[in-house]
Amino acid sequence: MKLNQWQWLASLIIFLVLITTVLVMFSSADRHISDTENSAKRVQALTNTLQWRVGINQQYDVIINSSFVLRMSANSPEQPMNVDVNAALDYKTLEVTTEGAIVGMRFSSMDLLTSGVSDSDLNLALTQPFRVHMYASGLPYLFEFPGTLTVEHREIIENLVRTFQLVVKEGNTWVIEEFNASGQYEASYTRVSPTKLLKRKKHFLTSTFSLSGTIPDLVSEEVIRTDAANDWITEMNLTETLRSEAENEPSIVVKNVAKLKLRDGFSVNTKNKWDFKSTVTPAASNSKKSGDNSVISVEDAKKKLLVNLSALDLATEARTNFIHNLRDILLLDDTMPFVLIEQMKQQTLSDRTRADLFLALELSGNQAAQSALMTVFNDVESSSTDGMRAIVALGGVANPSNDAIDALWDLANNTSMETARAELPGTAALALGALARNLKSDKKNDYDSLLVGLFNGAQGASTIQQRAVFLHAIGNTADQVPSTRNNLVTFLDDPSPMVRSAAANTIGRLGVQTVGEQLFQSYNRESNDVVRGSLIQALSSWENPPSKEVESVRNNIHTEVDENVRLNMALLLNNSMETFPENRESLKKLLAGEKSKRIRQQLADLLYKPTNH
Repeated sequence: MKLNQWQWLASLIIFLVLITTVLVMFSSADRHISDTENSAKRVQALTNTLQWRVGINQQYDVIINSSFVLRMSANSPEQPMNVDVNAALDYKTLEVTTEGAIVGMRFSSMDLLTSGVSDSDLNLALTQPFRVHMYASGLPYLFEFPGTLTVEHREIIENLVRTFQLVVKEGNTWVIEEFNASGQYEASYTRVSPTKLLKRKKHFLTSTFSLSGTIPDLVSEEVIRTDAANDWITEMNLTETLRSEAENEPSIVVKNVAKLKLRDGFSVNTKNKWDFKSTVTPAASNSKKSGDNSVISVEDAKKKLLVNLSALDLATEARTNFIHNLRDILLLDDTMPFVLIEQMKQQTLSDRTRADLFLALELSGNQAAQSALMTVFNDVESSSTDGMRAIVALGGVANPSNDAIDALWDLANNTSMETARAELPGTAALALGALARNLKSDKKNDYDSLLVGLFNGAQGASTIQQRAVFLHAIGNTADQVPSTRNNLVTFLDDPSPMVRSAAANTIGRLGVQTVGEQLFQSYNRESNDVVRGSLIQALSSWENPPSKEVESVRNNIHTEVDENVRLNMALLLNNSMETFPENRESLKKLLAGEKSKRIRQQLADLLYKPTNH
């Protein structure tokens, strides 16, 4: 049975109210990729709040009930509607990035009902796989969909995922300003225990919920649970009520109840599920070619660009709308990306706006946008910050040109860069790794060439730091082919600790299966604590370690003096506890005598997971 037009629109309204759409753009602190040492410190600082490990797969139950009551006037009858969702969400961590992680998701089952009415075609469409880019804090910032999904279906899927988004920081409390379709609100987080967070949307700051812009009343509470043994979150329960009863306009009351819960012991069949080519929305990709009313003159396009640029710089909320408007304008004519770069030179813009403009260029991603980005990092008058932003943006485009790849190679191999721009070559190498990931499925020859070049750089670059950066760049390819891991193993015998550590970190990102025993042998003979830490961190995600290696960890964990090494040894024992139940006694013994508060908290969480809510 098909939904009628009123039901469809009302259903979208409910989901727009339901979501919590937070936009955290690529500021200099989030987007920059500096030298190897600084990058490693930044990644560690970002990832110590949530777990992101390549290959982790899990499944969630998703239950949502949203009731909507509309009354046009005091004397008119109520118009109620319910939207119910009962679904299973498949999840897999595909890649760990400098920002956080890229994860694959899919609603493997979906039952969406609007006032009791279900649309089988809609439910089927919503079961297509998609990819989500997440910051290390857990916040999704970019969604990738297959071209077979319509704009409406994409919006529903994104809104469903954002219902359960969160921002995890260190400390016991933090307050964040967040945005959703209803406006800007303030959210407070409290860490109740190492595994439990409480989030409250305190009040709206601005709102589009009512026709007059009246600020609605808001009562909201979310209980969130995390677990060191799992990526992302393990459970979230949300209850909230939004009420707008402004004079001389319809009254609206929305009540949302939502639950996301990890299914225990479930292994998702993930083979090739997320190897699709992502696309931009049809409105963005076809506006220039379709011949419809969206085609405008170059002068009008420039005027639209200037208007949206000014609006973006002034905006304190809903900035994502202006970013996507600019993306669409950049696709109207090949001169628009260069007009935007020129305006960035001429105008005094906030640092956040400058970062957002590079994101707009990345999202447009056509040949003209790529050429415009190259002019930025090749211009010695450009700041190092803008140069790195341009490089990272170029590394994110879906279809890089040969000129773009050549420009990044020239920069990555540059050994005479002036001090003020010294971070650009390393950033270019990492961007090449990111580009390679996009080429694996549809441009295999180009991908193979890039991968060989990265390995050559890791082996023959003129400085140790450059060699280490090329190894980290190989991690950006997300290549889990055994031959890639085997080639990386050879770097574990390199004379440089920096190179050995980079190789271990990269193998950990790509998955240690097929080379786990070789890594463990390297760990046993390694004397450098930093490298030992990198090796055991990689091994902590080993899915099926042999009994001999597990026994060795049990015997040595109590005498290990390095805190990070000891913690990752504990994670390895915990992750293999189902096969080796004797690991529990070893971890309990470690907890009893452990001096590190951080490790005690982790061990208590691993051994005595609370089951009550």
